[in-house]
This record gives sequence, C-alpha cells and structure tokens, in this order.
Amino acid sequence: MEDRKLNEKESLELITQMIRNTRRNLDAGSGNMFLLWGYVCVLLTLVVWAGVGLTQNSAWMWGFWGIPVVGYLLSYIFVRRKGKPVSLYIDKVLNEMWQFMGIVCLAVALMAAYFHAFEVILPLCAILLSLGSIFTGVLIRYTRFSGLSSMGVLLGLRMLFEVWDKSSFLQILPEFVLVVILAMIIPGHILNYKAKKENKNKSK
Repeated sequence: MEDRKLNEKESLELITQMIRNTRRNLDAGSGNMFLLWGYVCVLLTLVVWAGVGLTQNSAWMWGFWGIPVVGYLLSYIFVRRKGKPVSLYIDKVLNEMWQFMGIVCLAVALMAAYFHAFEVILPLCAILLSLGSIFTGVLIRYTRFSGLSSMGVLLGLRMLFEVWDKSSFLQILPEFVLVVILAMIIPGHILNYKAKKENKNKSK
C-alpha cells in the first residue's frame, strides 16, 4: 500500500505537532535539563568563587570538574525516573547537538589543561552553551531563547577578551553565572511555563 502524500496544510500541522511534542519532551518538571544543568553550573561556580575568594587557594578551581560529574549523574537519575519519552526527529537532532556541545566543552577543558590556559575554559564554554540554547530556540520556535542567549554569546566574548587581557580570573566567574542564567535557567523556566500552559489547555 502506497503512503498517502500530505498536502501543504497537513504538512504544516504535522510539523507544528512535532515541535509541540519536542517542547513537552524538553520539559520534565523537576527533570528539565535546562534547569538541571543551569543550576548545577551556577551553584558550583558560586562555591568555587567563594572558596577561592575566601581562602586565596586556587585548588578550589578543581570544583569545576564537579559540573559534568553532578550534571550527568542527576540527568541519569531524572531520565530513569521519568521514563523515556517518544523520540521524534527534532528530539534526536537536539539530543545529538547537546551531546556534541558537551563533548566540545570537555575537549576545551582538557586542551586548556594541557596547554596551561585554564582561563579560557569558562569563556569558551559560555559561548558554546549560549549557541546551543540559540539553536534549541530556533528549532522549537521560541524566539525569546535567541534574544537571551545572544546576550550570553556577547558576555562570553567579553569574558574571553578579559582573560586575554590578563585580567583577574575571579572577575569572570560572576559573568559566567550570568551567562548560564540567560542561556539555561531563564529558558528552562520558559519551557516549564509554556509546557504547563499547553498541557492545561489540552486538558480542557
């Protein structure tokens, strides 16, 4: 039996439904990945900032390695608790994109450690996180993502030039926190709000 060809209206409706389902899949209540990774980055950065500032001991910088460890552990727990949602093409694209961003961030950290250029890790990761958020916003048609995350890219570039200028590394830590808030936490709360609103309208 041949597959029935969709007309233009049906194709648009199918694409819209796929985007709507992807938005719901991105939101998982307390397991929202944007919020999970965003708050992990912010809390551990604040801990490192406070530790270095109070003790003047650079060993606190090792605390940044807690971000991938804690982040992946919590992601695994929340995904198992929620159960695997129905995966569509857009979901797979976003999943592979964020996996790639994670691998690149890890590669940046390892290469920076090899070349003893630790100061470039946060600026480059800030730019990568913001670009990932922009790409996500474009795919799921949330224009607010792009505006907020574009500010994150600009802040990341500012951080990069600051460390390039040999400015104090400590002063870019609060800027990194601000980037994460713009690129991860606020978009995460937008996802939660929109998903709850759509689910509420659907139940009526």
